[in-house]
Amino acid sequence: MRSISKITTGTITIALALGLMGCSPTRSNNESIDGSEAKKELAIELKFLQNESERLINKDGKIEDKTFQSYKNDFNLLSASISSTTKIETQSDSELKESIAQLTKDIDALTEKEYVKSYKKFNSSKTIYEVTLMNNMHDVIDATKTWEGSSNVSDSFDNKHFHSSEAQIKKDMGPAIDHINTVSKYKIELMQDEIQKHRDSFTKLQLEQLKKATHNFDLSLNNQIKSIQFYKPISGDYNVSRDFSYNSYDKYTNACVYITDFESNLGISKAGEF
Repeated sequence: MRSISKITTGTITIALALGLMGCSPTRSNNESIDGSEAKKELAIELKFLQNESERLINKDGKIEDKTFQSYKNDFNLLSASISSTTKIETQSDSELKESIAQLTKDIDALTEKEYVKSYKKFNSSKTIYEVTLMNNMHDVIDATKTWEGSSNVSDSFDNKHFHSSEAQIKKDMGPAIDHINTVSKYKIELMQDEIQKHRDSFTKLQLEQLKKATHNFDLSLNNQIKSIQFYKPISGDYNVSRDFSYNSYDKYTNACVYITDFESNLGISKAGEF
């Protein structure tokens, strides 16, 4: 669990932005904990969220998106752990105020048994993955696979520019690459931050699978960028661009092996659908 009292607001800001707000060593879900202990631990988490919510509301200037994304994941994880329906989606002051107030009420209403159950769920690798990682992971899968209907930017670029002039290709090259960097590769950064933050709740094998999956997806996207950069009109040399496309697919399949095994072992139904 986090040790909040020794962390200054400035330190929290930097740590959240870098995704380094890791939990201190957590108990195994098989290790016994009584209701009063669980209540105390969840109260620490709630206090952290209350402080962060207040800081976001009273922000002086623009808050980095990574900072908000980290808070949103922390909030939604605690909310899901206590089976609350309250969620954070946007950085509006009204939503921040209302959501933290409701979450506080929901936690206060827990019974002793529910505190224990919620604490174990909060530290569960399955809950952490489903709440903080899975949506971005599946978005990245969709951005790197080559099936029809996917959001693979390199494939879309190829389909659009197969008969285009070199001038048109160069014009559209920058926006396509920017999209990969600011959407899919950014989501990988967010996932890597969350993996680091919750590293103590994953087994050694799970950490290895997550890290290798995100690394290979990142390499797949890098090859997409290279494929676009070397793209030539139909009359030019298409081999270099095509080779990068093949490499992108190879890295995608490597990543899918790791994430399929990871999700299957957690009993997640979506595993193997990609």
